[in-house]
Amino acid sequence: MLIVDDDPSFQRFLDLRLQLEGDQTYMAGSAEDALAAIDEFDPTLVITDVVLPGMNGLEFVRNLRGQEGRRRLPILILTGVDHSAEVGEVVGLGLVWYLRKGAEWPLVLRTIRNLGTRARELALAS
Repeated sequence: MLIVDDDPSFQRFLDLRLQLEGDQTYMAGSAEDALAAIDEFDPTLVITDVVLPGMNGLEFVRNLRGQEGRRRLPILILTGVDHSAEVGEVVGLGLVWYLRKGAEWPLVLRTIRNLGTRARELALAS
């Protein structure tokens, strides 16, 4: 999983929780760093904040959806700021979900697993 967040303490929190669940993670502090590393890392899921230095998380999601082979990459937007109006547009791109930072961990984990399951189902169907 690729975690894109400019808050190192939140990155560490997600990294630790996901590794305890058996997931491999890669961290990026900006959308630009994530895009530079994504081909090498080839994540199965992306978790991104909206408020990032440089390119924001919503632009990052649009960029990923424009890349061949990344149109069905599951994405969880996990942000502390209410961007529900703007997020609605990218959620409509498919396999994108939105939660507020501070959501209970079981909900975050269940959302991650559900996105992954849905992505696999779509891959098998095509």
